[in-house]
Amino acid sequence: MRRRVRSEEAESERSEEEHEYVLRGKRRKLTPERLQFYPWLQPDQFRRVSSKRAEELTLDCYEEWSDDTKFYRGQVTATPGCPSFPLSQWSLLLEGRAPDLEKVLSGHYSTTIDPKQTQSLGKGFEITLSQPTTTHRVRTYGDWSVATDLWVEALTFLMPWKEGELRGYKRYLSGFFVDVHYSLHSRIIDFDRACRLKIEGQKYLRFDSVTEFRRLEITHLSSLGMVAYSELQHLSTSGGTGDKSSGKGSSGGKRMGRGDSSRGEPCHNWNRGACDKSSSDCSRFHVCNKCRGGHKRTECPVATTSK
Repeated sequence: MRRRVRSEEAESERSEEEHEYVLRGKRRKLTPERLQFYPWLQPDQFRRVSSKRAEELTLDCYEEWSDDTKFYRGQVTATPGCPSFPLSQWSLLLEGRAPDLEKVLSGHYSTTIDPKQTQSLGKGFEITLSQPTTTHRVRTYGDWSVATDLWVEALTFLMPWKEGELRGYKRYLSGFFVDVHYSLHSRIIDFDRACRLKIEGQKYLRFDSVTEFRRLEITHLSSLGMVAYSELQHLSTSGGTGDKSSGKGSSGGKRMGRGDSSRGEPCHNWNRGACDKSSSDCSRFHVCNKCRGGHKRTECPVATTSK
């Protein structure tokens, strides 16, 4: 009787340390050393780790998952509680790459299931996954916020230790949407994409390490940055408020005459609060005529300090 009790206790102790899981078609013991590559199975164990340990886990997991992305993608999507996320974007997350937020948003609103997208679970079982067939562009803060929440939820499911830094990153970006005029929100969306691409190339960086993004802030958001300056130059030469992709301005593609020389210039009436036109209808830009920022001259920090 005592031997039986001891045997059951020993078996119970082993079951707490080891978990059975299907690894590449075979049922094997998932040891604590291998469990770190399946953090979604025991998220509480990995949610609170030191910064150094989080960095080690991140790099080790990306190295492991990249060797067999399709296999680990199947393990993730077959786990109860797995959030809804496009199949192609799960693969990018497992490889440590930046997801396409427009595909994420399209997948969220998609109502069509492509039956060809299947994942084998072994022993004759397959799971069918949906792929987005509609296109939703990320153009506004609302679009960006919805897509970012879906990305944060998915990546947090994969790597529970990243929850805090991802929430911090979203707060950091949301602050720009609050402070910058809505007509320039496309620059913030481009800035976000540049930040995520930077993390993709330097996977040891944290998303809440905002000091790493300072140069990108200047490039994409400052009026002195290369991206912002190039955009203003393009609008100035193409006729102002047109479709940037087509290269045509509001004049329907005609060359600008002398009467259109004001295109690309700041609206002085708007800076004085006297312009009754919207930014899309006005022939001049609704930007500061001092620093070309998304505020009026009376609110410009550059103009204030120069007095």
